Amino acid sequence: MTSTNIYAFSTRTDEERRLQAQSASFDPLTQRLFNEVGLAPGMRVLDLGCGVGNVSRLAAAMVGPDGSVLGVDRDPLAIERSQRLTAAEHVSFQQADVNELATQVGGEFDAVVGRLVLPYVVDAAAVLRQAASLLRPGGLLCVQEPDLTYDWVSTPTPLWDETKSWFLETLTRLGADPRAGTTLFESFRAAGLPDPQLVLEAPVGGGPWSQAYGWAGGAIAAWPVAQQLGLLPAGADPDTLEERLEVEIAEHGGSVIGPPMFGAWVTLPNG
Repeated sequence: MTSTNIYAFSTRTDEERRLQAQSASFDPLTQRLFNEVGLAPGMRVLDLGCGVGNVSRLAAAMVGPDGSVLGVDRDPLAIERSQRLTAAEHVSFQQADVNELATQVGGEFDAVVGRLVLPYVVDAAAVLRQAASLLRPGGLLCVQEPDLTYDWVSTPTPLWDETKSWFLETLTRLGADPRAGTTLFESFRAAGLPDPQLVLEAPVGGGPWSQAYGWAGGAIAAWPVAQQLGLLPAGADPDTLEERLEVEIAEHGGSVIGPPMFGAWVTLPNG
């Protein structure tokens, strides 16, 4: 999915677990965004950086069997996961790099969508420009991207602060943009697209039931790369990190805040 030299997360079993937990946090937000922008039955949709196919399946439910969804990801393991987890016949997956869409993906689409893709590309405007080139006249381009530098919890705690620090440093060292959501307006303009409409939403909750905890799994999945980069504190234990994070914020009576997710979309002119 990414174009940085190293992806921040594992690409095997724990990555699938992370993406499924992340989906529980973000899917309701993405569903509302897709309703807002007008994803509709019968549309042909391209999903950028499909991961394990969560966004592809959301889109497929909205376009129905008369529509179709193609999910693309540069990681062959992601394609295998997506195919294994997706039963709908009107959804397919293809290995392709989002930086090379114009040469690797054929056809014309009614909508191009993506979630948590642009932080991990070198040139967000170039990706948006290529995505738009695959749209029919009047087509829809819609992405949803985060600001990861926000306050992760309602009450600062030592472990949450420490985890946030090494996680963000890991992303920065790898060349990722943890604030890609905040610059979507500029990225659309730099791509030569009309000014996008924007919306902002975040998951939040307290207690062990909270879906917002799904985001904490992202930091845990980035552990091996952070360790490789020498960013982890002495004696750090990934196996107990999620539990310790939950306990610590519970002791403070606080809540967990998922990343602010910026939705941006444009409808291209007809003709």
